[in-house]
Amino acid sequence: KAAKIGGAARRIDIDVDGVRTRYLECGDGQPLILVHGGSFGGHYCAAGWSLNMPGLGRHFRVLALDKIGCGWTDNPKTDEGYRIGASVAHLRGFMKALGLPSAFLAGHSRGGYAVTRLALESPEMVRALLVVSSATLMTRPNPIYREWDRQAAKLPDARARCRFLATANSYSDAHVSDAWVEQLAAIEELEKSREAARLLDRSTGRLWPMFEADLVARQAETQAWIARDGIRLPTLVLWGMQDPSATFEPVGLDAIKLLMAHAPICEAHVFNHAGHYVFREQQAAFDAVVIDFLRRHGASH
Repeated sequence: KAAKIGGAARRIDIDVDGVRTRYLECGDGQPLILVHGGSFGGHYCAAGWSLNMPGLGRHFRVLALDKIGCGWTDNPKTDEGYRIGASVAHLRGFMKALGLPSAFLAGHSRGGYAVTRLALESPEMVRALLVVSSATLMTRPNPIYREWDRQAAKLPDARARCRFLATANSYSDAHVSDAWVEQLAAIEELEKSREAARLLDRSTGRLWPMFEADLVARQAETQAWIARDGIRLPTLVLWGMQDPSATFEPVGLDAIKLLMAHAPICEAHVFNHAGHYVFREQQAAFDAVVIDFLRRHGASH
């Protein structure tokens, strides 16, 4: 089923290996898949890309999915599904369900890990790789999230909590619209979101020890894989200079150094006056850089 959202993108539900998956789609041309950040039970979702989809949709067929266990996509069906690799398998299944043998892939934050891992595991499925402000790829957990969570917990209203968290992780609150906050709050209040959040609570979650141990192991494995075999795909790294969580120094610089050393075609762009949501805070500039890069390198793989 599909419905219009804001007159620009369609909201569509699709079955991905038995997991009901929500995604947004607009535009025509070569497929560009946008993968949001966050983890199981969080309020991050495809709507984070809403400011970028109209502009990018004038050049590409843009698809932004809710990752497994996020947004309006169903949770994993088993305990074992609550591992970082589930987002990679879900992304692969999403492409297969849509009949897409390959696509441009852009991943933000934890989504940056997912697209990079898919590029390593199945390079034939990735035409170009775009990594956006991904501390998850670089094994750099930031304790600031725990402090933000403590402060947000004092706010009784879901909208106030979501607005606080989005603003805290930004250079300014100019991009934190009421419409976006409403979507984030609606996701936070879903029972399936609450269930996943309980399972992965850092203090009391039954599955947190498994998730954390697996995440650390897979991050080290991924970095070693990049260093050993390289990434033979056009690669673009995008970062916000004032990112308070995936900080440009050292995280962004480390990412640039790792990928540039092991990807023959690799470029990096750092945006001033931008935090973790660089693609929203510098929307026009971000879109222009992406469009230019994919025009120049999209046919090279």
